[in-house]
Amino acid sequence: MSLSPEDTKELKDRFVATMVSRVSLAEAINIMHQLAVEETEKNVKEMSDEEKEAALEELRKGLEIAPEDDLEKTEEKSEE
Repeated sequence: MSLSPEDTKELKDRFVATMVSRVSLAEAINIMHQLAVEETEKNVKEMSDEEKEAALEELRKGLEIAPEDDLEKTEEKSEE
């Protein structure tokens, strides 16, 4: 006996729901991290040297700005 397309979809949906419900937050974070690492590796391999240099510089600038923004937010909260 073969399942109908609707039953097959329901079966798949229930399998996914069961698998997801068993994943802890830490495991989900590890999975997301691994996916990000794999995607980064793929993207960096496809970038030219110029693109890599520009991206690194842009990311460094972002990191330079972030601590100041965090400090300003902390100061604003302490003034309230």
